[in-house]
Amino acid sequence: MDIASVSVVIPCYRCAKTIERAVDSVVNQTVRPFELILVDDGSDDQTPELLHYLSKLYGDDWITVLLLSKNSGVSVARNAGWDVATADYVAFLDSDDAWHPQKIELQYSWMQKHKEVALSGHKCVMLTPSNQIPFAAANSDFSVRHLSRRKLLISNPFVTPSFMLKRSMQYRFDPSSRYAEDFLFLLQIGLSGNIIAMLDVELVYIFKEFGVSGLSGNKFKMRCGDIKNYWLLQKYDKINFATMSVLILYSLLKYFGLLLMGSKLHEKLNMLLNKSLRRI
Repeated sequence: MDIASVSVVIPCYRCAKTIERAVDSVVNQTVRPFELILVDDGSDDQTPELLHYLSKLYGDDWITVLLLSKNSGVSVARNAGWDVATADYVAFLDSDDAWHPQKIELQYSWMQKHKEVALSGHKCVMLTPSNQIPFAAANSDFSVRHLSRRKLLISNPFVTPSFMLKRSMQYRFDPSSRYAEDFLFLLQIGLSGNIIAMLDVELVYIFKEFGVSGLSGNKFKMRCGDIKNYWLLQKYDKINFATMSVLILYSLLKYFGLLLMGSKLHEKLNMLLNKSLRRI
């Protein structure tokens, strides 16, 4: 089997019910990654034992298990796996999600042909936990677009399990951020002059509950995460004060506008924000 120079990092916390599905989706790749790193984030259930079992099952020369002494959050776990990775590229998968079998084959091949790109991501398929994974061949003739600074500032176009990036990247996930930490990470990379690309192909399955109350609460926390991110970017001199102010106002209006007036207002806000950012 062909081997791709990709280190896969899966953060794990109390994930005994789903981790085998995630690992199986890595094992069953048409092009296998160089290594798989499972990082237990201080689980107090049977998760560590299951991770060691999977390592023995598939070979501890291929699967590395890291056990963190306390629960510190997904950013810390991802960074810990990244720090011990040895391949040219790093890809992240969450313990409750799964990859399309051609994920590594298609994305790694594209990254190899476009070495100027620091990070690429792709589309996802949203499923409920009771859904079965749909096995259909991926479109290998997908389109690609580079993401502009303005596009990145307005919204996060990726889920983290779609990321593939150069291992040598100097940035890391912010351990102090519990919501929208992947968005801050993406913005720091994109606003520092690195090229980020969107592959128009669905290569990851995200398993989430879609209850209305849960989604509403999560959206509020994500908006708070966005606001904190914009403040940090201004603090790090990635954006100026005027841009930060416009983005924070937009984030607040978007949240309350969607609650009160629906998607049409959201579209109008996007248009106004684009015009405002052009002037800054």
